[in-house]
Amino acid sequence: MKLKYVFLLILGIGIFSCNDDDDPKQEPYDPVAQAVIDDAVLIEFLQTHYLTPEKEIDTVKNGETPLYDIVSTEALEYNEIDYKIYYYVDQQGVGIQSSRNDSVQILYRGFLLDSVKFDENTSYTSNKSWFHLPNTIPGFRYGVSYFKEGEKVIFPDESFGYENTGSGVFFMPSGLAYANVGTSGAIPPNAPIYYFLDLGRVVVADADDDSVSNNDEDVDGDGDVTNDDTDEDRVANYNDVDDDNDGKLTKDEDANGDGDPTNDDTDGDGTPDYLDADS
Repeated sequence: MKLKYVFLLILGIGIFSCNDDDDPKQEPYDPVAQAVIDDAVLIEFLQTHYLTPEKEIDTVKNGETPLYDIVSTEALEYNEIDYKIYYYVDQQGVGIQSSRNDSVQILYRGFLLDSVKFDENTSYTSNKSWFHLPNTIPGFRYGVSYFKEGEKVIFPDESFGYENTGSGVFFMPSGLAYANVGTSGAIPPNAPIYYFLDLGRVVVADADDDSVSNNDEDVDGDGDVTNDDTDEDRVANYNDVDDDNDGKLTKDEDANGDGDPTNDDTDGDGTPDYLDADS
């Protein structure tokens, strides 16, 4: 079942993506070389630090099991550059697994590798608990997608929370975070970062309310909806109410009336009407 979620856009310091405009004052930036440097830095950090029973990260001093021995690794390509993300799943969660394109309700803590905390959310009722993942930095989208949601519980005072949540920690290179730009003094340029996460709820999002879920707007099938723009109007399909720019809203291109525009192909050319300007 497709759920629609109109999200509240809150500018978290260390999660939402920002424009990477060229700055003539900056030194020449080589993202390929920086990716290699970042991976070496992350590996050294993971080999020399461990996860405490209190779910903190500390320096190995007495033979503790280093993070490097317990994390999983995903090698991925983003903007034609090879990266690695390292992650540890403490609890998988019991509900829907997040994709990179959903909306999620979470608790989180974000850190630099020197243990400086740059952002956090500690309450599911705060206005920082909801995130629409396509609007966040790439490494955060990937990190959340390793977990499943929990179970909602209502407490005696009628407040709510989640149990059996997906929880853990993930580590990302700067190229999947804030690259050579950083953020307003909180995160310096070229800084790998990491997040602790508790994933309470996942909503399969339809950001533009066009009856096509974000996940189904991934036309090229790479798992990233931010780079799909069928009509090349510089608005990604997941945010575009008329994906083929034919003057007819996507949600109105449901010829068979079943509520799903993705299975309507009037001219039989193999392209759904909502992506076919001459259908």
